[in-house]
Amino acid sequence: MSWSHYLFSFQGRINRAKIWLFILITIIVGIVYGILFGTLVGISGITAASYSGSGGLAAAGASVLLTLVLGCVIYIALFVASLAVATKRLHDRNKSAIWLLVFIVAPLVINIYVFATMIAGHGLDPQQMAAAAANPMLLVLRLVAGVLSLWGFVELYCLRGTVGDNRYGPDPLSNQAEAFSP
Repeated sequence: MSWSHYLFSFQGRINRAKIWLFILITIIVGIVYGILFGTLVGISGITAASYSGSGGLAAAGASVLLTLVLGCVIYIALFVASLAVATKRLHDRNKSAIWLLVFIVAPLVINIYVFATMIAGHGLDPQQMAAAAANPMLLVLRLVAGVLSLWGFVELYCLRGTVGDNRYGPDPLSNQAEAFSP
């Protein structure tokens, strides 16, 4: 399996180890980007301080803008890759990608609704928000979102895939000799 197929294809199956590998890759990319961002912002501050006039500010702004654009590109690539990897993992569990709506979108929408309801009724005052959080309807909705998220975590990251071939392809564990190729 090539890296491009692993990260950006929505076809086939992957096992639990490969989805955990994707989590590790995401963490490493985040750390590297954070170091790069901090370095470039620090250098841009030094550049702006060392040059008088607009030249230093322009150089500083350009490096920060470049870093932010790079961050957006990385975010979009990781978002698409996460959808592809999760889809292949669901395929390994013999489920279609529509389950992503249940495991990811539904809890997100429920939590946004709960937060918006708390703000709309009580503003951002912490004491009033704490009182709103005790609303039984909101507690049930938060519980539903939590259960859906936990179910998704167990399905994607903990349970073994379908043994043998299924409608999405061969068992990824049946041929352990297959490795990544660049």
